[in-house]
Amino acid sequence: MIPTSNTVKVFEGEQYDTAGIYSYARGLFRKPAIDGTETKYRQFNTLRQGQIVYSKLFGWEGAIAYVTSEFDGLHVSHEFPTYEIDEDRADPRYMRHVISWPAFHASLNKEASGMGSRRQRVNPERFLGSKIPLPSLGEQRRVAEKLDAIMSLITQVATVRDNSSRLAHQYMNSLLRPIEDQEPLSVALRPSSDFVNVEPDENYRTAGILNRGRGLFHRPVIAGSDTKYARYNRLHTGQFVYSKLFGWEGSLAVVPTEFEGVHVSHEFPTFDIDTSVADVEYMTHLARWSGLHDALKGKGTGMGSRRQRVNVDRLLATTVPLPGLPEQRRIARQLTVVRRTTEAGAEQTAQVAALRPALLNTAFSGQL
Repeated sequence: MIPTSNTVKVFEGEQYDTAGIYSYARGLFRKPAIDGTETKYRQFNTLRQGQIVYSKLFGWEGAIAYVTSEFDGLHVSHEFPTYEIDEDRADPRYMRHVISWPAFHASLNKEASGMGSRRQRVNPERFLGSKIPLPSLGEQRRVAEKLDAIMSLITQVATVRDNSSRLAHQYMNSLLRPIEDQEPLSVALRPSSDFVNVEPDENYRTAGILNRGRGLFHRPVIAGSDTKYARYNRLHTGQFVYSKLFGWEGSLAVVPTEFEGVHVSHEFPTFDIDTSVADVEYMTHLARWSGLHDALKGKGTGMGSRRQRVNVDRLLATTVPLPGLPEQRRIARQLTVVRRTTEAGAEQTAQVAALRPALLNTAFSGQL
């Protein structure tokens, strides 16, 4: 690679379209336009299609990209060195795969300088000094052609998965939004806690809740002596649980069987579902529904998005679609089928995505 720089002076009153780089070779992204008065930089480096660019600060974690046509002419700071590919020695398609190779990122990590992971820097000399497999141009083109074909299929699988998720979301909305029977959550939920005293010599299985209705997740087992909490709330299958701190962004769930007896703090209120008026499976889908998450966004108290809290009264006062039990069960059955299908697709997508590093390892070890 050949170091190159297309510098432009920064003038007050001028607008500059800028870019950044995702870690792990996930490409460039467009930043908002910036006025010359809003930056400390007196010069920008202009990106050109076909260049390789990386971040000195995050090169060690794969913040490297190939400049495609949609980023041609955008600007970056001097912290993002750019390089032309010497096409007499390297095929551009081959190099695009090399810079996405986790083993290459690992080599940059070893060569980074600075104290602490967030202060490591990869200077240009170390970047250019990194060793990469560079066979003949003919072999590079052969490998690149095979990798292009396989990676294209992997991308198609991911695209199908994303489209399926969007369709599932739209389908859920089509079933829930038109429902005219609206009731506050207090009709279906009854506060119910099972607090246990924390003993210093006991170990506790704990859990958290992902946002956007993505359910509970297991946290590491913790010793009683290592927590600040004097009591834990013990979860039970079929309960409704949410996070006071992140309820406004959809941290809600119905407890599945695998979380029976797992512990959470008092910041996670729990409720029994009144099965005379609400179906547990229906409530499970309701906890995942973006319409409920949107309704809770305005229920938080406190200053700033990261300090909002949704207290129990506000949660229970939130109205939700709650038709009769037969209709709830009908809707729940349909949504369960859709969810199982999308979850199976997500698992397949994850398995296919895991092939990427393995394929690159195979390609760059001469076995493809």
